Amino acid sequence: MKQIAIISPSVREERVGHRVALYLKKYFEENSIAKVDLLDLKEFDFPLFNERLMYQKNPSEKLLNFSERVSKADGIIIVSSVYNYSFPASLKNAIDVLYPEWNRKVVALSSATMGFVEGLPTTFQLENILSQMKAIVSPVKFFATNIANEYTEEGNAVNKEKIEKQVKPMVDEFMFLVDKFSN
Repeated sequence: MKQIAIISPSVREERVGHRVALYLKKYFEENSIAKVDLLDLKEFDFPLFNERLMYQKNPSEKLLNFSERVSKADGIIIVSSVYNYSFPASLKNAIDVLYPEWNRKVVALSSATMGFVEGLPTTFQLENILSQMKAIVSPVKFFATNIANEYTEEGNAVNKEKIEKQVKPMVDEFMFLVDKFSN
């Protein structure tokens, strides 16, 4: 069974986007699609990095752990909160500290917003950055909207049938790419 990682980047105290990451983890596990490693950037509590990992003289254990988990995953799903039509600084920080780890890594993108407008600008920006780092970015995205009402704190979909119908195309395309490009 393939191993994927889901990155949840919001580090806010009252974050809501993390619910979508929890939902995706449950979806993959309940449907026996892949093994899931949830990389919650709030738990890593990274400082603002001033150098890529490969050039750091004394990287932290947390950073080495993060790098290893990204490296060993067959694919990565990034569930980005939408901050001012963009993504959290914590995510940019975590992406930029790595470089070879993204090379030919299959990545799927999801946005999570409290509003009703999909986070297309957020995923577009992430796709540009990750493509420049030579990641293989899935063309199919999952846009979670109205997340405070659509997902419980535990990551359950309020309307499971509706959300599964929305997420399935992204998951299918992502797993097709993971199967095709991962070792």
